[in-house]
Amino acid sequence: MSWTELSIEVPGEFAEPVSHLFTRHGEGPAVVELPGGYNPDEGERPPVNPNVLIKTFIPADATQKSRMTMIDVGLRLIRHLCDLPELQVREVHDDEWKNQKFDPIRIGRRVVIAPPGEIEGAREGDVVIPLEPGLAFGTGHHPTTAMVLAAMEEVDLGGCRVLDAGCGSGILSIAAILMSANEAVAFDVEEDAVRSTSQNAERAAVLSKINVFHGSLPDDRVEPRTFDFVLANISANVLKLLRSDLVAALKPDGAIIASGVLEDRYDEVLESFAEVGGEVYDRRQTEDWTSFKVRRP
Repeated sequence: MSWTELSIEVPGEFAEPVSHLFTRHGEGPAVVELPGGYNPDEGERPPVNPNVLIKTFIPADATQKSRMTMIDVGLRLIRHLCDLPELQVREVHDDEWKNQKFDPIRIGRRVVIAPPGEIEGAREGDVVIPLEPGLAFGTGHHPTTAMVLAAMEEVDLGGCRVLDAGCGSGILSIAAILMSANEAVAFDVEEDAVRSTSQNAERAAVLSKINVFHGSLPDDRVEPRTFDFVLANISANVLKLLRSDLVAALKPDGAIIASGVLEDRYDEVLESFAEVGGEVYDRRQTEDWTSFKVRRP
């Protein structure tokens, strides 16, 4: 059987919408490749918001034309927000598609995404999330995700109960469990996200500690005052909409680690949390994106 490989290089902040588009209309999760060329052991840092290469594969069958049309329409819409190069198209034989591999990807200081058994270069204390060769992790490359992971690395998650609001691919829940959290409850309004989180958690051997469901808040599975940390890498509008339920979910000494807010909307989000008794602190910024924590006063 033959396959068509589609690939495009995009700015880092557009990696997630493009990978979501490719995952939805391609065969299996999109492949996202980050640039290398730096050595963290020598104190070198990865480039800030580098371009990333995103790939998907489409079978050469009756669905090929409609799939390619939907991807083309999606890219045209994204081009209204960002200049993108032309989509690259290449024919691939079945053996090459099945045997594709990717190099380990480092996100933050300690999180590494790598094919099982291929973690060469991982250091002591790294949190390694395994993925099967030929698949990819459609998240983690956006600055908002990196800021949440950085904040998670700085707190003690040992034995904690974590709520992952808008879980996407599940990377935050999986990372939390691998950082010694005891349990994660994850939810998303997208069925594809719930499915992806479950699959990725099973691959990382942590599915038994993650309760993932389709939906939003309020929900009986999210009991008030029972979570040590809430992870919320979602938009400003959704943060404002869910703020009461997110604050209510916290234990008295718990904290929300929030991200996904553009700089020019930070003040209104801060004020909205203050309205429901949430105190915002520890603001961080990468480019135009901000992250912050919220606690009960």
